[in-house]
Amino acid sequence: MKTTQLRFYAKYVLISLILGLVIGFFGGRSSIDTKTKTEYIKGETVTRSISPTQFEPIKEEKPDKPLLPFIHYGDTGSVKYKPINSAAYAKLVIADYELKRTYKLTAFDNKTQGKLELSPVIQYNRLSALDYNFTPIIEKQTIYKTKVWQPFVSASYSTLNYIGVGGGVFYHDIGFEYQYQKSLGSLGDGHAVGIKYKF
Repeated sequence: MKTTQLRFYAKYVLISLILGLVIGFFGGRSSIDTKTKTEYIKGETVTRSISPTQFEPIKEEKPDKPLLPFIHYGDTGSVKYKPINSAAYAKLVIADYELKRTYKLTAFDNKTQGKLELSPVIQYNRLSALDYNFTPIIEKQTIYKTKVWQPFVSASYSTLNYIGVGGGVFYHDIGFEYQYQKSLGSLGDGHAVGIKYKF
């Protein structure tokens, strides 16, 4: 085979490769199948205490009919109530005033916001402490991009003394290919088509 013929074939192979790359680049960018996967991941729990200096009431109200302490006693099998006397009443109010009450409640607990637990402490008719545990939920989105159309170029050599230049396109995992085959001997030129599948 002459050097001139080799250069001729090499030139067309190179041109085909360059064209295939250009078409593949721009065609691939314009045909991308995007899938988004959303996950909710539990974050690190934050434990804090809020300073009592921040506990200032925004509203105070006196009820029209206050609920006063009563004592109950048994009377022929039924329970009746009567107001307690002044000395017992004062003692009961002071004891209740001094009593320190610690509560624990869950403000919310769901898969999108997280979990917030509150532990308020009430004493002397005031909110004296407020601790909380907050476990956030972090939303994580993963974007998967898959090219729907993927052009390609190909070149081949056969032991039957043929060289081939061609290309094709993959649609998802199925590919279609065409090749022009040139005889390096006395045989005629030909065409080849093929189907490919990606595993």
